[in-house]
Amino acid sequence: MAEDVPTTGLPEPGHNWDFFLAHAGPDLNVARRLKRGLEPPAKAFLDDDNLTPGDAFDLALAEAQQASLISVVIISPNTQAAYYQREEIAAAIQMAREDPHTHRVVPIFLDATQLSSRQMPYGLRLRHGLKVPATGDLGETSQRLLKTLAEMKKFEAKKVVEVEKQKTAIQRIEGGAKSDVLAGLTEVTKFVRPLWMTLLILFVLMTVLLVVSLLLPGLGRDERMLAVTVLGGFCAALLACLLGLTALSLKHAQRIAEGNINGG
Repeated sequence: MAEDVPTTGLPEPGHNWDFFLAHAGPDLNVARRLKRGLEPPAKAFLDDDNLTPGDAFDLALAEAQQASLISVVIISPNTQAAYYQREEIAAAIQMAREDPHTHRVVPIFLDATQLSSRQMPYGLRLRHGLKVPATGDLGETSQRLLKTLAEMKKFEAKKVVEVEKQKTAIQRIEGGAKSDVLAGLTEVTKFVRPLWMTLLILFVLMTVLLVVSLLLPGLGRDERMLAVTVLGGFCAALLACLLGLTALSLKHAQRIAEGNINGG
């Protein structure tokens, strides 16, 4: 049994599985041994053990991988011919690119000396992986994966907190009360705060200049019209940018509130 890794004091996870084990068919026994080394304390998804007869395996595998924190990819000379494993590798890389804090890809190399550069799946060359010793012992590999899991769960805890913040912010905005709407908008736009504040300051500045140009004595009709046209155009453009950025922030906040930080 693997040594327990303490994870106390963390919110309830927003995922169903800690590990998703991607393997070629001939490497199933290795995947089974690795799963035994991770459970408990972890929860590892392995197709041969966790699929129910009659499941649409392509959909079930995709759902399980999206609901996992870490995709463990068992790489061997068999991987190159493993169609479904290569699909899982591509999905894992995409999820990790969207947000490496909510999904990670860890290659596990079997028979590393027999793997050529052409046999290395695209996207994994730059990923730090673990090499299984020639003896085939997976004990150290399991322990290092569990330590990686403990780090990932810290980020998962932050994700849970952020999801709740964005849910509350959207509820405030939908509530309609002025103070609540302002508080909600402040929260959902925090990810683009520097740009949003810069646009707001420029909008206020252009508006002040527009008002001054209308009230400033001594300006001729043509000069006043030119100032109104130029400054009014700037104000309209800045306002459009502010509204567009706010709309994008609301859309992003809605995705986070639904738990879709990494697209899964």
